[in-house]
Amino acid sequence: MEKLTNRDDVVRIFLDDVRALHRSAEERGITYRKSRTNLQLTHAAPIPNGKLQVDLLEYLTWFYTDGDDLKHQARMQPIQLILSETEGGWKIERVNRIGEREERNLVKGELNFRPSSIVEGNRKRSYDRRKAQQYAELWWDGFNPQYKKFDVDCTNYISQCLYAGGMPMEFSNRKDRGWWYRNQGGTVSWSHSWAVAHALRWYLESSGRATAVGDAKLLTIGDVICYDWDGDGRWQHNTIVVAFDRNGMPLVNAHTVASQHRFWDYKDSYAWTERTQYRLFHIQDTF
Repeated sequence: MEKLTNRDDVVRIFLDDVRALHRSAEERGITYRKSRTNLQLTHAAPIPNGKLQVDLLEYLTWFYTDGDDLKHQARMQPIQLILSETEGGWKIERVNRIGEREERNLVKGELNFRPSSIVEGNRKRSYDRRKAQQYAELWWDGFNPQYKKFDVDCTNYISQCLYAGGMPMEFSNRKDRGWWYRNQGGTVSWSHSWAVAHALRWYLESSGRATAVGDAKLLTIGDVICYDWDGDGRWQHNTIVVAFDRNGMPLVNAHTVASQHRFWDYKDSYAWTERTQYRLFHIQDTF
């Protein structure tokens, strides 16, 4: 969570966001035409020391031209305000933004996933990329009530998309094995690979269910991109390919900072650095 403690910090970080967005647009050769912003109050409550916590969702939509095509991308950014009371009313003391760097410390080190002994179903399955795409579009800005809602939800969302496309769960009685989610009489459990970015990256690498490719243009609908923002081997974010721009480059959906049709390289994100590494996974057509 990014903490901004004064007005100058708030202005600086949002201006940085705008600059990153325009740099990305210049690199892609697109032109922004219109934007729309809405704020939704999701929670407000008093906290210790006479302060007030206010949770907001910022809805952002941009319309742009990509060659002759009019396209859009959208995001939902969670924002938390900490207010303190003064003689003249309430003053913003701190702004917290939940962002794409949030999974950094959820899993330490490289997880060595091994195939588990129980794979869901006993027949070959095909990966239906259209169904994975449809699920990604349906739930990019919300949470399917059939699954647990995670505060840091990017990998849970990607796993749901893969499962909706037909990738079978691989069950184990260990959280560091397989790829699975269980709801048994209201008791919910899941593997690390289902819900943690670092773990899903290594599961896809070692399970034989995906092949790493070296060029984003080789990806197709329903494929997965993993992100290591600092280039230090800690994989912190995942997205799913749902569309392409006029040059055949992927546009992706994601959660945590819920994003729709975002350009795949995330150079418009404050999480991106010059050291950012990507792992591009083509999901197998059959399992």
